[in-house]
Amino acid sequence: MINNILCALDGSNHAEKALDMAIALAQKFDSRLVLFHVLMRNLDAEEIRRFSEVEGWTKEAIAEVQRLQTVDSRIEVGDPYDAKHIPSDMLVKLAQHILKSARSDAEGKGVSNIATVIGDGDPAARILACAKKENIDCIIMGSRGLNDLQALFEGSVSRKVSNRAPCTTIAVR
Repeated sequence: MINNILCALDGSNHAEKALDMAIALAQKFDSRLVLFHVLMRNLDAEEIRRFSEVEGWTKEAIAEVQRLQTVDSRIEVGDPYDAKHIPSDMLVKLAQHILKSARSDAEGKGVSNIATVIGDGDPAARILACAKKENIDCIIMGSRGLNDLQALFEGSVSRKVSNRAPCTTIAVR
């Protein structure tokens, strides 16, 4: 029986498909659904700006990213913007947006036992820690996230999680 499902979300297309599967399983087994997002410190400001526009994020957030890019380009011309300098409150707003949208989708499909959690740090480690803390029976996540180049060199988050998780993991394409 699957009592507790964790769905890791990063806003990617694969994560959206993972959410659909997590919702379907939560409906079928009347499971608790934990929607989880790790702050995206690995994205640069341009990636966050594009993501914000696609997702319909607030104009204030987009303006803040543009302001930070302008300030940064005055300091270090030609260097890519380091996402570690993006204020955490901006990353939290993005996380809240992703989780609110996912919760709305799940509730719209009849799932009522939903928790949302935001983590910070190494995505694979945070997902595994959340799974342990929340007594998760099944982790569902996209097979690829927003940063495929980083995964090429370091290994994908879904691969790390599936190799270390004490429960069933499903990587959705």
